[in-house]
Amino acid sequence: MKIVNYSRVPIKRYDPNERLKGLDFPTLVPYTLEEVVAESSRCLGCGLCVQGCPARIDIPGYQIAMANGKIDEALKINFEKLPFVAVCGNVCPHPCEDVCVLDDNKGSLATRHIKKYVAENVGNYKDVLKVKKNDLGGHPNVAVIGAGPAGLTAAFYLSINGINVDVYEGTDKAGGMMVHGIPAFRLSRELIQKEVDHILSYGGRIFYNKSVGKDIKFEDLMAKYDSIFIAIGNWNPTLTRVKGEDLKNVYHAIEFLGRVNNGERIDVGKTVAIIGGGFTAFDAARMSLRLGAEKVLVLYRRSKEDRPGYPSSNAEEELEEAEEERVEFVWEISPIEYVGENGKVKGIRYWKNQMVDNGKGRREPVPIKDKEYFMEVDTIIEATGQKGNFSFIPQQIMEKMKMTSGGDLIVNQYNMTSYPGIFAGGDITNKRKDIISGVADAGRAAMGILLYLKSIGKIERVPQRLTNFEKGPYSTTYYEIKDERAYTLIQ
Repeated sequence: MKIVNYSRVPIKRYDPNERLKGLDFPTLVPYTLEEVVAESSRCLGCGLCVQGCPARIDIPGYQIAMANGKIDEALKINFEKLPFVAVCGNVCPHPCEDVCVLDDNKGSLATRHIKKYVAENVGNYKDVLKVKKNDLGGHPNVAVIGAGPAGLTAAFYLSINGINVDVYEGTDKAGGMMVHGIPAFRLSRELIQKEVDHILSYGGRIFYNKSVGKDIKFEDLMAKYDSIFIAIGNWNPTLTRVKGEDLKNVYHAIEFLGRVNNGERIDVGKTVAIIGGGFTAFDAARMSLRLGAEKVLVLYRRSKEDRPGYPSSNAEEELEEAEEERVEFVWEISPIEYVGENGKVKGIRYWKNQMVDNGKGRREPVPIKDKEYFMEVDTIIEATGQKGNFSFIPQQIMEKMKMTSGGDLIVNQYNMTSYPGIFAGGDITNKRKDIISGVADAGRAAMGILLYLKSIGKIERVPQRLTNFEKGPYSTTYYEIKDERAYTLIQ
């Protein structure tokens, strides 16, 4: 008789002092096989987690597989909806864990950590998956703009369905925010490359250093390809507009992380202040420590309980990791001015805030302006968000594409924009703006593109499912055709 211990198998982290010694020293200690089997065996199979996952991965399915030591089957179940198993095994915000039925008792199931084990203990994905490429009665051409998680996911699912896919990437690397934004101590570059190489092995092509609008016109893509998927991510920094923002050693987090992730060693001095309280702020803070900062402070205008991502288990984990490394947090602060000397920043003038209930749900920070404060710093990094840049799309086309008041593209149930044949996904379309949501967008878009291609006579049929593994199917939560009118315009 098998006795299951319903207490969560602890997730261990490497010693914080050791972690700070290198830019790529990992944070998390991987589970052993024995730990994975024990943790997976806790799963009750209720399926609540599936509803919490933006990509609707069959999480109970791969837990059952791993509880029985069937790692190949667990990989196939993940690949039904997710070609970035290793990436999400390391950095997914795992909203599935927040709805786990065990969360109120013995601790939610460690789905991300189990996924991490699966991906990192399979050598060649292709040998395991044995994907059968579909022939849909035609091989039309589709352009993907952006080689981030959404763009590459779409490329994967379209390629294995016989579509010719060309990906246009404005930089010299594939991965988007995975390589330019997320630090290596959270996500190994080798793992990213492994999954990018696997995706491209099915026939998709990437054109590097090809910026649409600069190196190739969007109109030329429209003429050459039967459909376009826009997955450009959000790269335009949202700045605070605080006086002194143009001083030396004041950076936006996207610029700062990108430069360090691409090999530059930035001198941050002894004291660094991060403006913002989201996950990018945490990454910039922890990166600063690894660059030699002695003191790093995260300054956020709201309270600890009102920070982005809270409440969630991922928010708690990332806070714990940062605090272990001695990042300091100062809540409820609004900067007034970045003070400089000889053109270089030397401090911050700021107010303290009080949180006020405005009756709209989330409390608002209101500065207490009767007293000012000052702190000396050597570097300031603004982690204050970013937006998409659609300047590469001609005005006459943009006028036909509906957008939200926040500047995101509006898409239908298959991620098609209000312009026929143009699809979009990732940070420029969804509110969560994380990798797993971008992957989910791309899965819907891939099915939508196939439906659109059939509607214009470029293929003869559309598959019921995007994947076709040997001895499949493995999952009951794949992307199903619910409405063939994917090409219906947004009203």
